[in-house]
Amino acid sequence: MVLNRRQAKVPQLPQQIEPCEELGGDVVVRGLLLSKRMEIDEINDKAKVPLEGETDEEARTRAGKLVIPRTLHACVVDDEGEPVLSPEQWDVFGGAHRATTYRLFEIALRMCGRITEDVRKN
Repeated sequence: MVLNRRQAKVPQLPQQIEPCEELGGDVVVRGLLLSKRMEIDEINDKAKVPLEGETDEEARTRAGKLVIPRTLHACVVDDEGEPVLSPEQWDVFGGAHRATTYRLFEIALRMCGRITEDVRKN
């Protein structure tokens, strides 16, 4: 039997409520929408292209530094589903609260179905 539209199981993004006293309260860490994942992957792929005088390894390192703030911007949201911080603000936050930033990033990766090792390789 062919599926009828009303019968379709619409998935929900995985999410986790996480305390974050450094931000002033609990936040929601959720998985990425496909469109956002594709956008972040595309930006990362373009950033991996070496700039003049840069090695492939240097370009990959530079691109990798952009992943955490962009991912947290897309995945860490408030009670209305809006991003808590911009990518630039996450970069500053990470400088001040490195351990918390990595903790939230690890949760975001899990919510996105990715593991840290996969991201570090890219």
